[in-house]
Amino acid sequence: MSETINKVLYTNENSKSLVLEKLTTIYEPKDPSTKEQCTYGKIIRLEHNGKNNGTLIVTRETVWAPDARYPIYRSTDDGETWEQISLVGDSYNERAIPGYQPYLYEIPADMGNFKKGTLLLAACTRIPEKGGQKTIMTLSFSTDIGETWEVIGNVDVGGKYNSNLHESEGLWEPLLIYDDETGRMYYFYSDELDPMHSQRLVYKYSTDLVNWSEKFECVACEDRYLRPGMIALTKMGNGKYALVFEMYGLEACPVYIKFADKLDDWGDISDYGKFIANSEGKGMGSAPAAAWTPDGGDCGTLLVTAHHTVNGRSNTKCDLFLSFDYGESFVSVDNPIPNRHNPKVRSGYSPGFFISEDHSIYYVNNPERESGSTNEKLMFAKMRIY
Repeated sequence: MSETINKVLYTNENSKSLVLEKLTTIYEPKDPSTKEQCTYGKIIRLEHNGKNNGTLIVTRETVWAPDARYPIYRSTDDGETWEQISLVGDSYNERAIPGYQPYLYEIPADMGNFKKGTLLLAACTRIPEKGGQKTIMTLSFSTDIGETWEVIGNVDVGGKYNSNLHESEGLWEPLLIYDDETGRMYYFYSDELDPMHSQRLVYKYSTDLVNWSEKFECVACEDRYLRPGMIALTKMGNGKYALVFEMYGLEACPVYIKFADKLDDWGDISDYGKFIANSEGKGMGSAPAAAWTPDGGDCGTLLVTAHHTVNGRSNTKCDLFLSFDYGESFVSVDNPIPNRHNPKVRSGYSPGFFISEDHSIYYVNNPERESGSTNEKLMFAKMRIY
């Protein structure tokens, strides 16, 4: 059951308050001694499925779990209770081992043979090979609100992963976003295939979810050893897109932000924007999440969080960062789902946001299960700005 909180996390100069309304544990491993992790929690609220609108759907990564498929959890009472309804595998690729970096999306319009309200799951599938494993960007769909799934196909195929990251040829960390002006679905991800860049941020697009464009870059640093990765992306009320990502290769893996007017025009790809920080210089590092809500003032509120704090301390190990001016400046506040940074687990790693039509802020994260444990739990928070 959920815990009703109604705790004010922050009040801005416009007297608008960010309020934590609800906390729930979605999933908790039964055995505290396993290494099961709940990273990459992602959440959506159905808004194009008729009588099922308002249903919450969540998934997570399953690295080290006994079953490497992606579990799908559902709540029909706004996060009060949760049930696992399915597991998403990969029957499309021979010898496939799924389990990495899922991303959920509900399509808001018909696309090719796929109807409005179809659920999508982008993910990173691994294929074991001699001397390593290769990674593939896949796309699956569900027409029964997550109960059954089928792979549409592969969006891109990488080479072999190498623990020496500068020699790796993997593909990682997919994200989906729909552009209603062009009717395109964009598939963003991290790419190690270009020998001139240890890693870069790229995208493809499609109007039917089957046939995909060529690959385009949005961030590719002049220093080939810098590794922009783990994209978070949201559209703000001024029409601009905020691209948020970590910069592996710089101290503490800081989180940066870059803006664009269009999803297919990111300007100078060597420009990686600016470090997200409050007025005291405190920022975030690794595995960010981002979302924008119209509430909070004339510019609404841009929310960003990540794995750990950079250049400062945090009561919750990584704050929420809020911007009331479209990303020009930020304030930091306590994270409603704190983590303790146990070195045995990857708590607080790649959380997920979703902003509903009524402007509720839905958030999932993976705190440590208990002090000293070797696994995590997946938790849900509902927030709102009043």
